[in-house]
Formats: sequence, structure tokens, C-alpha cells
Amino acid sequence: MANNSWKEDAWEILLKKKWDARPEGVDSVEYTKSDLDPILSQYTKSGQGEIRIFHSSSKKINAVKNRGVVKIPISRSSWKIIKSPPHIEFNEPEQGGKFQMINKLTEGMLAGIRETMNIKANPGETTLLAIANHTGVIADFYNLSEKGVLFTGGRQKAGIHLIVGKWDVDMSKAQIEIDAGFEWPENIVIAEMKSSFKQKDFDVNQALIPMLKWENLLKNKKVHSLVLLAETNKNGIEYWAYDFVHDRSESNIGMKIAKSKKYILEIN
Repeated sequence: MANNSWKEDAWEILLKKKWDARPEGVDSVEYTKSDLDPILSQYTKSGQGEIRIFHSSSKKINAVKNRGVVKIPISRSSWKIIKSPPHIEFNEPEQGGKFQMINKLTEGMLAGIRETMNIKANPGETTLLAIANHTGVIADFYNLSEKGVLFTGGRQKAGIHLIVGKWDVDMSKAQIEIDAGFEWPENIVIAEMKSSFKQKDFDVNQALIPMLKWENLLKNKKVHSLVLLAETNKNGIEYWAYDFVHDRSESNIGMKIAKSKKYILEIN
């Protein structure tokens, strides 16, 4: 039995009950923890039914992908299943190249990067974001002066209402996670960091919901949604930067790439 088979079975049961049986013309359905409990009671991993399979990595589940749906959180114990927005292709940027750093790497940054170069691995996403901000990669991408000030990150409430088709989805109590937010006098950059150029299962909600939240909180500033992909190699770090904008033509939940650029940081 494949390691993923029990997760596929659990999702298949849920989707048959909630999504497949929905009335004709309905484009979203809600489920709660009470819907999951009888399903999860059939599967015990690590000593308990793992509700986590319904919280993360759902885009890797064939039962989800084959139906062309995604789930969005409403609260800690309720979610909606909706039709997937268009898939995002992270094509290698044609613009950019070797980048002259605004600020040199600190001793700590250098030590960490050299360590990962020696073992042919990527440093953590926090490190990669810190370096992108410190060296001026993010500022250059958005034509801003100097580096930004880190002002937010981690788990927080979504605090928004999301219009999905004809439905107003209250996400005010839903939890999201932001890799980092950087601030300038007139601009905000909410950044999502991925330590790989291969992104087959990217969920646009990772970029959309944080952007909408901070647009609502900071109406006097321009809020940008940045997705950064990065990998280290024998010469340093290469970043692929993508500016995501809200695509309101896709039931208000789509995003598209407005511009992209490649940055190569050479490290001696």
C-alpha cells in the first residue's frame, strides 16, 4: 500500500460526501471538523487520526487535483471547498542577472551560506529572505530605495472577507502564515519564500490572502505580493522574483504574474 493511499482515501470520502453531492450550480461547499471526525476515526497514524491531512498539502492529493478544487480556511475548525484558480507557471525570468549588492553580506550570512554550499543544500527560507532584503534584491525589484524594515511574519489572522463567485466568505478568523513583510515609507512588500525553482503545487492563496489583509490594514500604502524562489550553487545564490497581482477576472480569487526578474549573488 502506498504511503499516501490512506490520505487519498480520506479525501475521497470527504469530497464524495461534500463536493460531488452538491446541488447543481453551487460553486462552493463548507465542511467542518464534525465532518472530518468520522472519517479520521478510520485512520490512526502516530496514535491518532491526523486532521493535518485536511489542513496542508491538499494540492498534492489526486482526489483534490482531479476535481479541480482547493480548500480555503474560514476558521480553525471550518473550511470551504472551491474551484481552483488558474495554475501559475514559474518560468525562469528572462530579465536580470548578476546583481551588485547594496549592502555586503554579514559574517553570519556568509558563514551560513558557505556551509550550505559545502553540503549542496539550501539555507532556510528565513535566511534567504533576510539576504534578499539586506542586499537590496527586493528594493531593486520594486524600484525602492535601500532595504525594507521587517515588520511582520509568522502565524496571524486573515482578517478579511473573500468574494468567491456569488458568495461572501468570512475569513476573519482563519489562520494564515506569512514568511515576511517589509516596509518602506509608501510601500509594503509581503513575501512568500520558496527554496526551490520547482513549484508544481503552489497555492495562490499563500500570496493572495496576506496581500488582501495588509491592503485592508494599511490603506495609505501600496501593498505588493512578492514570491521569491531561490537556490544556492557553487558560486552563491540565485533568486527568481515574481510580482503577483490580483486577477479579479477569476471569481476574485485569481492571481497572475505582472513581472519577473532573476538575481545572481556571487559569493567569494
